[in-house]
Amino acid sequence: MSYGNQFKASPISDITTADTSELYPLGSTYLEPADEVAANDSSHEGDRLWVYVKAGSGGITTQSVVARATGTSPFTGIIGVAANTAVEVIGVSTYVIAEDSFGWVIRRGCAEADGLSVTQGVDIVPAAAGEVNDTSGAGAEDHIIGTALDAASTAVGTVFLTLA
Repeated sequence: MSYGNQFKASPISDITTADTSELYPLGSTYLEPADEVAANDSSHEGDRLWVYVKAGSGGITTQSVVARATGTSPFTGIIGVAANTAVEVIGVSTYVIAEDSFGWVIRRGCAEADGLSVTQGVDIVPAAAGEVNDTSGAGAEDHIIGTALDAASTAVGTVFLTLA
């Protein structure tokens, strides 16, 4: 049975682990206050918006861009690719969510993302295999999902997601 938008006493524990059954309706959101964000990672600031998703084919890996799976619920996610526009991106994962399992991904605010090659202060876009990359070329505006807060080349880096 799903909790609806009524969260358990400690929602922070719920947003840091995957569930094998649906505990909340897909698309439910949780606004994590800035003090909790900083308490969990002192390098992060500001509020953070999480969204509840189901992992589609292949599951979702840690620190990956999560995009909408074609032909399914708007909140069924798969690993993002370079062709994904910002509208297709649900957020960035913080832990593994196995195929057909459920969990929370960060939609807006500070997150750690797997970087293909990012430069501090530059807008980021989805890249291959769930990574993020610097923007480049005409038309990249439709793909911007946030900004790199530090440099990361084939490593995990801090980003600020600006998904609506």
